Amino acid sequence: MSTLTITRHQKANSAGQSEVTFALDGHLDNFTVASLELELRPTLAAHSGQLIFDLAGLKFVTSAGIRLFFMAMKQRKQHGGHLLLVHLQPQIQEVFDIMGKLPEMRVFKDKASLDAYLLLGDEDGAPFAFANDAELDVYLSARQRSYPQPEPPADKGPQQS
Repeated sequence: MSTLTITRHQKANSAGQSEVTFALDGHLDNFTVASLELELRPTLAAHSGQLIFDLAGLKFVTSAGIRLFFMAMKQRKQHGGHLLLVHLQPQIQEVFDIMGKLPEMRVFKDKASLDAYLLLGDEDGAPFAFANDAELDVYLSARQRSYPQPEPPADKGPQQS
């Protein structure tokens, strides 16, 4: 029988937004999806903030698990939040690749990239999923360069007393 360990963390992220992270370890399939759905209910009822799934420990996902991700994404979007995925393992990434890159899904290689994206915002219409880490790095670098840099203080020369 398959097992799924669910660890929930809640905090304010580096951008000051409410953030709930569910770290999944094991198999998300027809037998375990109900336990995740039960754990998600209070978070989805809260109607605010970011919902993050850390999939570093997820070894297997079926269509039932994918359905739950999309249901949660739809509810987050209705309330002005986002569903974000981080640390997709190759076999999980393959499932998403087979389904096609869906414009509503935001996928990040690691927590630092996710935090940078949340800090910089997404009002520029950037893609919600990146084909690979290099695309995400190029996007984040471009976003950081697009913000005005503070001017260094002008050197007033030697001070006379």
